[in-house]
Amino acid sequence: MNLDFLKDKKILIAGGAGLLGTSLTQYLISNGVLTRSTYFSRPPPKHLDEHYQQYDFTKYQDCVDATTDQDYVVICAVQASGVYGVRQSPTASIQPNLNIHTGLFEACVQNDVSTVVWVSSSTVYQEAFYPIREDQLDLNQSPYELYQGIGWVYRYLEQLGQCYHDKYGLQVGIIRTTNIYGPYDRFDNVRSHVIPALIKRALNKENPFIVWGNPNTIRDFVYVDDLVYGVLQVMEKYCIGDPINFSSGIPVSIQKLVEVIQEACDHCVPLEYDWSKPSAVPYRVLDNTK
Repeated sequence: MNLDFLKDKKILIAGGAGLLGTSLTQYLISNGVLTRSTYFSRPPPKHLDEHYQQYDFTKYQDCVDATTDQDYVVICAVQASGVYGVRQSPTASIQPNLNIHTGLFEACVQNDVSTVVWVSSSTVYQEAFYPIREDQLDLNQSPYELYQGIGWVYRYLEQLGQCYHDKYGLQVGIIRTTNIYGPYDRFDNVRSHVIPALIKRALNKENPFIVWGNPNTIRDFVYVDDLVYGVLQVMEKYCIGDPINFSSGIPVSIQKLVEVIQEACDHCVPLEYDWSKPSAVPYRVLDNTK
């Protein structure tokens, strides 16, 4: 990808130690872009350590300090958890995420940052059994019940990004993405998402192989390197405060996903589905024609 638009520019990856942030940091550094990334509790990979600084973006002063003298900011910082974590504490991430994102948006304006790309989420959408377009978001319907809290937070933050674009001229890109997977994902039992959780079980040779929820649940998976390119494309071409979906657009059932992972890990044993365990929205695919 041509990165000439970033020549001699400084870019901050806020929340750079997670799945997307780490891959984005690694790609930019390998292409000679002046990159600084941040982490909070999760330390960065050792080979990238010199490019990272620790901040707590729930504190506004840290937002100001981190964004000082930056031209571009990518907001990957988020407090999130898997389905199990959300079921256990459905409102735990609301206040931290409001503090993180409102603080970073305001700090970017105060520090004359030219462009912000914020990675939103498909949790903004209401339940739908078809590939949903950006303009089909219905604010008269709540997000899926599991995501009622964080879904409304993201809806508000998308409106806030549009507000900063309209009122202050801040160039804001908003990306709604689906399930991301790839290197640097989380594999712990509480916070991991479906792909790393299944990979861990397969590599541990679990038998019986127990899968949570419904085998007919449909997901739309995005490889992290593809999303890295998407973030940079939006950064260059579509920072107008208008949300855009980023997805594969390909529906994949959990049953098919399990079969692929079992085969890749050479662990093809009988499956058992535990319907009593928490699961998320039954169908989530994003239309990516925009």
